[in-house]
Amino acid sequence: MSTKSGTGIFVASAIWAAAIVASAYLCSMLLSIPGAAGASFFWLPCIFMVTGAIWFGPYGWAAAAIGTFIGGALAGNPIAINIGQNPIPAFFANTLLLYYLFRWMKIDLSSGQAKSADLVKSTVLVAVTIIVAMVAGYYLAPSLGIWGRVIAGLICVVGWYILAQTTSSAFKLNENVFKAVIAVVIASVVSAAMGAYVWASIGEMGASAWTIVFPGWAMGDIVASILGLGVLFSLTGEMKKRGLSTY
Repeated sequence: MSTKSGTGIFVASAIWAAAIVASAYLCSMLLSIPGAAGASFFWLPCIFMVTGAIWFGPYGWAAAAIGTFIGGALAGNPIAINIGQNPIPAFFANTLLLYYLFRWMKIDLSSGQAKSADLVKSTVLVAVTIIVAMVAGYYLAPSLGIWGRVIAGLICVVGWYILAQTTSSAFKLNENVFKAVIAVVIASVVSAAMGAYVWASIGEMGASAWTIVFPGWAMGDIVASILGLGVLFSLTGEMKKRGLSTY
């Protein structure tokens, strides 16, 4: 029987925030949607936001808002754009909304838990998947458009499957997995709508923001969140044992 560690969750959230800063900066600089600097077709912070939102609760939500804001600022995003497209969607859509969708849909994360010995393997696999998906997306998205993002997404799906299979033989594609996918899709679409509105108004893109920013943003969030779900289903049990999960 594990107990929650308030100090441990706070420290873990701070580490997550630092990872979000680095990944938000990287995506803003290298993977931005044309004409919308900082809005990325593959939003790596979602990996940390999905896991942080569920494991750390309010601390994870705050980490998402602070991390994306600092990352966007370091990338040189204009202050009004940065506030509108980073901390606000990150807090209200990608984490807060996602958390309560998980609660409302009663998603059980106990399926397919990893053993302690699998942590290093999982970390390496996630890192490799991120790098491969980033490289593929970076080179394919400009020429293939949305299909480049689909390919990056499929790479993440393969990474998720391998992660599940190598860390737990009990992993099943059951209703909880499908409900979790629905939850991240809803959160990602809401986040994308908020971001598109910012670019349509503050960014002065007008209606084109809804045909350029919105689909690219939604796909970018969904793609990265898929990998985040794989981590959630594989490692939540271990996080609970360490007192690092509020879910």
